[in-house]
Amino acid sequence: MRGILKRGVTLLAHPVLAFLLFCATLHILHHFDTRWAFVPFLVMIMAAIATLLFVVSRRPVFSAYAAATIVLLIAAMSEAKFQLKGFSLHVFDLAFTGLDASAIRFLAGSYSYLLVAALAALGAVGLFFGVLFKGDRARSTPWWLKTGLVAGATSAAVALYPNKPGEPNYTHYISGYNASSFFVSLGDLHLPFGKITLVDVVEAAPTVGRMTNEVSCGDAASRPDVFFVLSESHTDPANFPQVTVPEAMSKAYQSDDGKVHPMYVETFGGGTWVTNFSVMTGLSGSDFGWQSPYVTQMMERRVEASFPQLLARCGYRTVAIMPMDFSFVNEGAFLTSLGFEEVVDYRDMAPKDHFVRDKFYFDVAEKLIREHRSTDPRPLFVALQTMFPHGPYDRSLVSAEELPEQPRYAEDAEANEYLRRMAVAKLDFQAFLKERQTTPGGAGSVVVEYGDHQATATKLYLPAQKDGRNIFADLHSPAYRTYFSVHGYGRTIDMKPLSLPMDVGFLSASVIEAAGLPTSPMFRSLAELRDACSGRYHECHDREKVDAHLKQRSDAGLLHLY
Repeated sequence: MRGILKRGVTLLAHPVLAFLLFCATLHILHHFDTRWAFVPFLVMIMAAIATLLFVVSRRPVFSAYAAATIVLLIAAMSEAKFQLKGFSLHVFDLAFTGLDASAIRFLAGSYSYLLVAALAALGAVGLFFGVLFKGDRARSTPWWLKTGLVAGATSAAVALYPNKPGEPNYTHYISGYNASSFFVSLGDLHLPFGKITLVDVVEAAPTVGRMTNEVSCGDAASRPDVFFVLSESHTDPANFPQVTVPEAMSKAYQSDDGKVHPMYVETFGGGTWVTNFSVMTGLSGSDFGWQSPYVTQMMERRVEASFPQLLARCGYRTVAIMPMDFSFVNEGAFLTSLGFEEVVDYRDMAPKDHFVRDKFYFDVAEKLIREHRSTDPRPLFVALQTMFPHGPYDRSLVSAEELPEQPRYAEDAEANEYLRRMAVAKLDFQAFLKERQTTPGGAGSVVVEYGDHQATATKLYLPAQKDGRNIFADLHSPAYRTYFSVHGYGRTIDMKPLSLPMDVGFLSASVIEAAGLPTSPMFRSLAELRDACSGRYHECHDREKVDAHLKQRSDAGLLHLY
């Protein structure tokens, strides 16, 4: 047995095989990262890990192969996260997502095939490492040489990092640079844990005017019930000429004016909470850089004058209905800190699983609306999140009873399943609208529906680049385009403030203006910013105006970044 292990190690150490495997590794790293410029940096990362392992194990062949395997595994994990969440692996995932039990349960339950594959791969890698470690002979090397190798490889990795102004930054993690993202994120460790990256931007911004924390509630008798529906994973199928959907489904994306209104979110494939964060706070998740996926943890109790707080101050009962556990990515606690009086979560509703039809959640809302109107004179604000079109799309959730004709919308099986789920979800939303039309309430109702991030199933329909840029690095590329719709029942909607394609952070301010809802200086400022920036937030052509707005909010005590 010892002889077999020794011959195996000798074979792996053979210069020809080692060179061929090294070349293969370079190509795999390029595949995961897409840029040759980062490959030398990654090679030195492998060298740094290998020398560190060599210091501990004294086994050179084991150390070299283990280092390469570790880097490739991290790249594969980042690729999987990017495909599911639209954001590459970051070192802070170990603290935020890695310690979130509800997130882990959801991912394990929904993507069990990935979990099984990952455990099998880790088992095989562990066995390989064990055999390699046992077969490789320990070398006696002076401590100064080993220390020098570690220092030299680490210094070379830092020197070979193709540094650009502003990196590591948000763009690096949304662009799919999955081989290098985790190692680039190590540069964020110099920040004090919990420091908000937006602080530096706000501190450097000029002070222009003063913002107060007043509210203008209007006549109490004319405050309508307000319903915001976050349609999970929805986008307008018209964005993809490669698919075909019936006319009735296409019309379901229209507002009262018969138009589909484009909106741009700031996450792809996952990260619904980032979209919800922007709608409820009037902030851009992208402004928080690499911290964007963690805003619900980092910004809890840091935002005043949010949309639900505004309505609560004007006498509204505020309720959030979320299909996940209260603790999922800390969203329940975050929504509570924004002014939601009640949060109805997965455990409160107790569906059979996460992939019930959206009708289930609308039925929960209908029961709440009926009970509220019979017992509580206050106007009602309900923010409801749906779930049915969420991935994965490897199994059919739509029965022949739900879609009798069993239509085929796309040639790709996963895209077809995704569109079928959206078709059923649209039927459920239309039923909710019909009920609002039938029972609008004493002062009427305003219903706002907005699409979330696109599903991973639409990725095959996206071009690789837009205007020479990686499509995921451009927040106004087709990858981030979705929609919103606004409906008034017993309430007139002025569609003019909604006519401009806009970024998600402007949605609540625009609806306030269009529907004549209670408002405040902060939301009036947001509406002015929307017009000055032609609907763009993070990528406004006059970024100083955005920074000045954030400075006003901070100076007024409405945004606590310190």
